[in-house]
Amino acid sequence: MIEPTEAANTFHAIVEERRTIRAFLPDPVPQEVLDRCLDSALRAASSSNLQPWEFVIIKNPEIRKQANAICFNQRGPETAPMLIAVVAHRETWKRHCRFILDTLKERGILRKSQEQYWGRLMPLIYIQGPFGILGCLKKTISRVVSLFRPMHNMLSLADLRVMTHKSTALGAATFMLALRAEGFDSCPMEGFDPWRAKKLLGLPRGAEVCMFLAVGKRSETGLWWERMLVPRAWAVREI
Repeated sequence: MIEPTEAANTFHAIVEERRTIRAFLPDPVPQEVLDRCLDSALRAASSSNLQPWEFVIIKNPEIRKQANAICFNQRGPETAPMLIAVVAHRETWKRHCRFILDTLKERGILRKSQEQYWGRLMPLIYIQGPFGILGCLKKTISRVVSLFRPMHNMLSLADLRVMTHKSTALGAATFMLALRAEGFDSCPMEGFDPWRAKKLLGLPRGAEVCMFLAVGKRSETGLWWERMLVPRAWAVREI
């Protein structure tokens, strides 16, 4: 039997302790704690390392009041000392591809295969064309090819949206675990008005809020019930 390491025990304990908290104490989140958690979140995995996320920390009282309303004045954001919008960006891939290639070149480790991947393949996969027409065409072609051999999904606009949200959610999950490791809690929320949220935050085209996170220390009434997990057999299988 392989015994877990001390680091493994610590990690699994943090995962067990992390819960969605619905009510918070007024205690502020220290800036150094927030910075450490954000730095960990920015190290999360992302598709092709394109890191399509943005964490918008809402400090302006008037904007915060409007954000609470956009989240339907749920108890979590109403009581939390901090509210963060986790944003998924579809249009940052060009900038980030260029950044990756420039960084590899500066480090003296840029290979031809990397130039082809981030310089040619990524633009081919991500580009959508006017009104997403090219994206639909690419997906149709790649689906037909996949009938005969394995083929990468060349991404319609809808596929690109899903991909950026998946990567952004990985960053949010890492941030939430980092908060628990620091003794703080969070409440991820998908229940909000996405159109008003986009306008309130001044997001550009191709960006939308993946989730809001209420952040702080849990109050005694913040945990609504004991953890409920569906049977493991429903979620895990072997083939």
